[in-house]
Amino acid sequence: MTSKGWGIVVGMVLCFFIAAVSTAYAVELIADTVTKIGKKTAMGKVYVKDKKVRVDRAGTPFYSVVRGDKNVLWQINAYEKTYTEAKLTPAMMPRIEEKVYGEVSRKQVGTETIDGHPTKKYEVAVKEGKKTETYYQWFATDVNFPVKMTTVNGGWSVEYKNIKKGGVADNVFDLPAGAEKDLTAVPDTLGGGGH
Repeated sequence: MTSKGWGIVVGMVLCFFIAAVSTAYAVELIADTVTKIGKKTAMGKVYVKDKKVRVDRAGTPFYSVVRGDKNVLWQINAYEKTYTEAKLTPAMMPRIEEKVYGEVSRKQVGTETIDGHPTKKYEVAVKEGKKTETYYQWFATDVNFPVKMTTVNGGWSVEYKNIKKGGVADNVFDLPAGAEKDLTAVPDTLGGGGH
């Protein structure tokens, strides 16, 4: 898989995870991300503030911003100062809540401490198109945020580490000054590179 393809897959997983999680409380945090797909690991950073989410992937100039307040997803190329734009669908809306979008069942299967956070571990079944996928979700009760999610078969996982509550500036979710809309690229609405 090319590095661009890998970046798209990582972006898809991170955006799925961010768009799929939820809490009844307002969430504002910054965290490091560790995404594992098969034997590959990708690092990144996530910024969350209410219905705004930014996902940065280490080693690439591409990042994604979900603006639930504006009903838009931006895929930004910081190197070229360009961006693509897509209207958010209900599945892509940031639901910074415990319940996963498309969830058809949830069962608590234990409690664990993940990266110093007390969590409730759930087995969650999610309807994705015509099939149902099953995941494990570790929801941290101290920060009201899912700190880990993985497929039951271990095919991929996303974990949030070094979580810092609060202190997220609003401009983190803005387009960079001087960025131009790339009208030649089709936006990858699941969080990839946009080209």
